[in-house]
Amino acid sequence: MHEVAGGPATTDDVAVAATTTGHGTGETASGRRRRWPAALVALAVVVLGAVGLAMPTEPVRADVTEHFDLARPQEPVLPDEGRSYRVTAQDDGLSRIDLVLATYMGSIDCTLVATLSDGDDVLGSSQTPCDDIPDNEAVPVLVLDPLADSDGRTYRLDLSLAPGSVVGPSLWESQTGVDAIVTRYGEAEPGAARLALVVDRMADYAGPWGTPVGLVLLVLAAAGAVALLVLRPRWGLVAVVALVVVRGLLWATLVPPLQGMDEGAHFANAQFIAEEGRLPDWATEDHRYGAYSDSLEVASEGMHVSSHRPSDRPDFGPDAVEELRDTDTDAGVRSDGTGAAASYPPAYYGPAAAFYALAPDDTVSQVQAVRLWSVALGALAVVLAWAFAGEVFGGRRWPQAFLTGAVALQPMVAHQFAIVNNDAWVITAGFAALWLAARMVRSARAPWLMLAAGAAAGAGALGKPFAAIIVVPVAVGWLLGKVRYRVRDVRTLVVEPLLAAAGVALTYGVWLVASRLLGLNSSLGFPQSPDDGARDLVTYLATQYDPELGEARGLWIRQFWGDFGWVNTPLPNVVYDIVFGTYVVVALAVVAWTVLVVRERHRRDEEARRLDALILLCLSAAVGAVLGMYVVEYLFFASSGRTDLLQGRYVLLITPALLALPVLLAERFRRRASTAPVASGILLAAVAVLHALSVAVVVRHYYL
Repeated sequence: MHEVAGGPATTDDVAVAATTTGHGTGETASGRRRRWPAALVALAVVVLGAVGLAMPTEPVRADVTEHFDLARPQEPVLPDEGRSYRVTAQDDGLSRIDLVLATYMGSIDCTLVATLSDGDDVLGSSQTPCDDIPDNEAVPVLVLDPLADSDGRTYRLDLSLAPGSVVGPSLWESQTGVDAIVTRYGEAEPGAARLALVVDRMADYAGPWGTPVGLVLLVLAAAGAVALLVLRPRWGLVAVVALVVVRGLLWATLVPPLQGMDEGAHFANAQFIAEEGRLPDWATEDHRYGAYSDSLEVASEGMHVSSHRPSDRPDFGPDAVEELRDTDTDAGVRSDGTGAAASYPPAYYGPAAAFYALAPDDTVSQVQAVRLWSVALGALAVVLAWAFAGEVFGGRRWPQAFLTGAVALQPMVAHQFAIVNNDAWVITAGFAALWLAARMVRSARAPWLMLAAGAAAGAGALGKPFAAIIVVPVAVGWLLGKVRYRVRDVRTLVVEPLLAAAGVALTYGVWLVASRLLGLNSSLGFPQSPDDGARDLVTYLATQYDPELGEARGLWIRQFWGDFGWVNTPLPNVVYDIVFGTYVVVALAVVAWTVLVVRERHRRDEEARRLDALILLCLSAAVGAVLGMYVVEYLFFASSGRTDLLQGRYVLLITPALLALPVLLAERFRRRASTAPVASGILLAAVAVLHALSVAVVVRHYYL
């Protein structure tokens, strides 16, 4: 007798096995004919790389450039009163000046004139319509032919208004009195011409794998992984794991140390555990050193983490690197363990501390070493994504490989698995829960799966407690299995949820007990606010009302698909518009699918029922995660009166389900053997394009 997921197989189980086997995992003649989607993906990657290297890039910033925060806008430029500033070039070839200007939310009406002079000699002048000036963002106001021998020379920048202007913008000033001016050098050149500069700058703060030779080897390894995926689909898992490891190392080099979201706070936990040999306690009354160590503060300053964009990047070159290392050597590594992430459980930070201990004694090297732990979690996560895709597509290698590749190349997934952040742990646990949930869809009895699913949920909560939202797909997968096989056994229906609870107890429950025994405050209670004001559900819902969906799009599109650094390095807006349009198309497809299911409810075959169950699972995972996060924010609002808790990356744990949904819908509407390979191939190509664009955006922000 066959065994299916912890219980004897039913007739339906055997039927499913026969159906999925019919697609085959071998390379028949038909399978070889369907290899063209893989070849198309590979060709798209090559073409995209060539186009990217041929695209022009703007003038670049110097190795050592300007850095500033924003403190106050200066007096505005008026029709009869211009403003003058001193600009010191940091390199030869000064060719552009960018300013961060206050436009008072676009209320100004003018044309800004910028003129650069050297004594009595006018070197260049440009006019900028004020409608083209973004509020509080760097904008080019003066472009001129590159000035030879400009390094170290000081020029005068005059701002005035063209005739007919009413009132002009104000230049921002920093708290240290530095004007918000950014200089750029050289001419626009193809990306290929900037490649050597980018590679050299990336190597300054990279790990051992980030040297120019190391980066070449990594790129070759990535090309080899793609070739293996195309030529030998049976080796798909090996290929995607290799691709993910290479991806992690490349992104760990791409994002300067401590420039990932909240990276300093998470690194502080690992440093505290490694240096003190004990767990941080955010509620401790022992305050001797400060929430963060001096070495971390020095490194954060060296990376200019808190500076305003685009000045929030490190300085490059041997002198800047040596200066940071010398300052870091003299800084202490002790802290109180009371940073912003100190309240999180230690599941991510314990192993991270081991990686920290293996690194040389400088903070940049230690950050890069701890990032390797996130890279390792990324490899485990992609194995789980592969297993999930195998369940969804019945072991068919092409769609399984393509979906897993799309998950691996999702830009924010790549980002989170390359920085120091416990989201890497949460996402991995979420992928595990999705796989187990998909297994339970085809399982009449699933005691061990429920125990494992509970353990996955509990493990996720050991990263961040809001990971409890992964119980939604687990519960839906379990219910679908029971409905599908008409399970009415009371014992099964009671025992299996209890086993899931036992899995949570064996993971998160153990931490709660251990923290109590160790005298640690494991509470993650929300901050209390003494301010008066309504905090009921109706009031909260009113704060979320937005007919234009501005905040929702910012969270679940912009932050989910790619807004890097400290959520200040976005993709072009057109990308978010395309993603939003795709969401709308998928939503309409879900409506059409619902109508189809209702019309065919009495005459669906086994394969249709399988696809419907998986579509419902993926849909519930996506919708449940978002709604679950709003429930969490409502509790936060009820306690603090604030509504600034959510971030799009918090639902990255459902990425495999979200990406599988359109492929499953396509397969449900068009029941052909080629549908899943083609649809998943298109998905992979689209995500690969988005990934390449994301890399270009990060390179531009930090290295050009």
